[in-house]
Amino acid sequence: MNKREIYSCITLQKELENTINKVGFAGEVHYLDVALHSNPQKMHGTLQSIIDNNTEAEEIIICVSGCGKATCDLQATTCPIAVPRTMDCIDVLLTGSGIKRPDGAIFITKSWMNFMQNSTIDYAKLVKERGQAEAETVLKKLYKGFTDFYIIDTGTYDLKEVEDYIMPLVQLLGGTLTRLPGPYKVLEKLVSGKYDADVIVVPKGGTLSIHEFDGLRPCTIKK
Repeated sequence: MNKREIYSCITLQKELENTINKVGFAGEVHYLDVALHSNPQKMHGTLQSIIDNNTEAEEIIICVSGCGKATCDLQATTCPIAVPRTMDCIDVLLTGSGIKRPDGAIFITKSWMNFMQNSTIDYAKLVKERGQAEAETVLKKLYKGFTDFYIIDTGTYDLKEVEDYIMPLVQLLGGTLTRLPGPYKVLEKLVSGKYDADVIVVPKGGTLSIHEFDGLRPCTIKK
């Protein structure tokens, strides 16, 4: 069997681990620094460096998606690469649900909750640092126009914990909170190697370049 390596965003860790337990994976799995999640340009550079410096893998699977266009223009310099044909990690989780992604919404999972808790815009942190009134002013300005919140239920975490965390923000904004199923079927395709239209496979020597970023087919292969 060809040696395969997975490089994944940390926000997909639980779902990826669950998929590997389900379908099996003989290769190596690496999780990228969480700081890269909010810096697409640096994420791109890190991924390209990983590919360029590869000396062992015969295929690299990138579970990062098109987040901020971080995967676009990646060059498969040392081996083929496989990338989910999705706009971002939200689409990765929703694939297979049959649900059309709601526009203008905020999505959250346990991993996203952890990310938010460690960020500078965490509700509790802002209140502690600036006081209730100023914190609420900052958050209302930041989330202006956003009132629809969705928890993606991937079956890998305690939903109530996430609901309890995000509800103060939802209530502050006068919003709604809805659960959506997240079967993340594209991860199963990536891990198993059973690729279809949901996966972009770039042959060695090819480049993943952006022509139309419409959320469904954000990147196409340029040879």
